[in-house]
Amino acid sequence: MVAKNDAAHRKLSAQFAAREVKKKYVALVHGWVKKDSGTLAESISRDRVRRTRMTTRVEGGRAAVTHYRVVRRLDTKFGKFTLLDVKIDTGRTHQIRVHVAGMGHPVVGDTMYGAPTRARGKSAVIVLRRNFLHAAELEFRHPRTAETVAFKSELPVELREFLGKVENQEP
Repeated sequence: MVAKNDAAHRKLSAQFAAREVKKKYVALVHGWVKKDSGTLAESISRDRVRRTRMTTRVEGGRAAVTHYRVVRRLDTKFGKFTLLDVKIDTGRTHQIRVHVAGMGHPVVGDTMYGAPTRARGKSAVIVLRRNFLHAAELEFRHPRTAETVAFKSELPVELREFLGKVENQEP
C-alpha cells in the first residue's frame, strides 16, 4: 500500500497504529502445529548477536500479536507441514516468521529462522527458494472517503506449484 499524499499517509498510519487495518497471510510451516488455532503474543526485539534477526527471547521488546488457524496438515514424503491462515494485530518486523519459529515451526524456506534449506523426506528432496509466506488479504478505511477497502491476492505461482508438488508427493 502506498499513500498518494501526506494527508492520506497520516490517516493510513493512524489506522495501522490503532490496529484497525486487517491483515491476513497464508504460511506453510514445517511440522504439524498441535492446536487447530491459537494466539501468539510474545514481544519482539532485535537479536543482540545477529542484528538482522528479530527474537522473542529478549526482555523489553515491542508487543506483537499473531493469530493462526490450521487450514490443513500434510504428511508427505518430504516431511510434515501445516498450512496456516495467519492474522496479525500488530506489524512488527518479521513478526509472523519469528512467532511461528518460536513455536518450533519455521516458515518453509525461511532459513534465517531455522527452516532447512531443503525439505528432505525419506526418499525425496524439494527446495523452495523463498519463504512460503504470502500477504493474502488487506482491509482498511479509504483515507478520503472512509469507505471500507478490501484487497485479496491469490498465492503466487511459485507457492502454488510448491504446494502442489508437496501435496502430490512429486519432486
